[in-house]
Amino acid sequence: MSLTYLRTNEELEKLIGMEFYATTTKGIGGSIKNELEDFVVVEDSFFQPSSNGQHLMIEIEKKNLSTTEVVNHISKVLGIQKKSIGIAGQKDKHAVTVQKISIPFIPNFNPSEIEIEGKLKVLRVERIRKKIRLGMLRGNRFTVTIRNSEPNKDIIQKTLKQLKEKGCPNFFGYQRFGITRPNTHILGRALLKKDFETFLDELLFKPYPKESESSREGRRLAKEGKYDEALKVMPKSLWIERNVIRLLKRGLKPKEVVKRVDRSLLRFFISAYQSYLFNIFVSKRMELGLPLNAMLDCDFVKAGNPAFPLVGFKSKIPHNVCGEIVRDVLETEGVSQTEFKIKELKIYEKGNLRELPLTFKQFDYKIVGDKVVFSFWLKKGCYATVLIREFCKNNFYERV
Repeated sequence: MSLTYLRTNEELEKLIGMEFYATTTKGIGGSIKNELEDFVVVEDSFFQPSSNGQHLMIEIEKKNLSTTEVVNHISKVLGIQKKSIGIAGQKDKHAVTVQKISIPFIPNFNPSEIEIEGKLKVLRVERIRKKIRLGMLRGNRFTVTIRNSEPNKDIIQKTLKQLKEKGCPNFFGYQRFGITRPNTHILGRALLKKDFETFLDELLFKPYPKESESSREGRRLAKEGKYDEALKVMPKSLWIERNVIRLLKRGLKPKEVVKRVDRSLLRFFISAYQSYLFNIFVSKRMELGLPLNAMLDCDFVKAGNPAFPLVGFKSKIPHNVCGEIVRDVLETEGVSQTEFKIKELKIYEKGNLRELPLTFKQFDYKIVGDKVVFSFWLKKGCYATVLIREFCKNNFYERV
């Protein structure tokens, strides 16, 4: 039996491969993150205390700070290397988030040393045996407030019922690609193709409509080779672009510039392209009316759910219709698996699997005037905005 999915009208969603909603209900509209407390994330992880552990687990609450900014701050204040600080996952900057980090054991550690009034608070400190590493969590609990919406209990209930029946597509969300400049996947593809000029053009020179005037002006000046002038106007927050401008100022060629960009950042761009391909795979499956939460005979399996590859040079391709989807997308994109080995940059992406349905639990909501407050638990790697979009069906990610 062929299932019916709703095609999106949002241009950003089309650009990043999120072409369908699982649900066919009307959206309630609205917007998120109008206020900091509108997006609350609490990490669901557990680390066994140890009285003689060689690391400290520090549970923090942060506001309007990225996890990277927190790590940089702690490194500077405590005088320890950033690589010695452990995190289980990155958390949103424009939100209130609770997460656990680890540092090497420090006798008589004083939590107030790292606190920032109104932005960073230490909730708990315990000794643990091992450093916290990426992925060492079960999931995250979210409380998300939608404002300026048209709440309708019947619509919300029908949407939830359809999600439970049909599953929610486990798309990579907007954050993976950017909203002001949704191009991380474009940068990743350019790296795979070793098209370093296109990479620099997309990273530095190409303006996007929603950018600030100073950002667009900095890009224009950089493209004209006026590097000193570009550095004067380019916002300090665009540190990647500013570093590239300095490299160009030294007269380096595109390939040499790219080789000097932090390799973890380059890998992030390639990962974003893998994410984009996955989104397209899922959208093509939905276009064919195939299920998200029920197995086909050609499906790969991960954690008991159907899965598609996050393509790398070692990825296996499914059989039958699932394989046709993957091969057709790769052919349309003009990329091959061997291109995920980039010797010049010392980057080798083997590939992985990702589940097709998004796993959510403990879903609840309440309506207060024109606000809807959603609360739910998501398995690690799943995006809250991907679940929320099924209820809003608009550009809710653009704050008003």
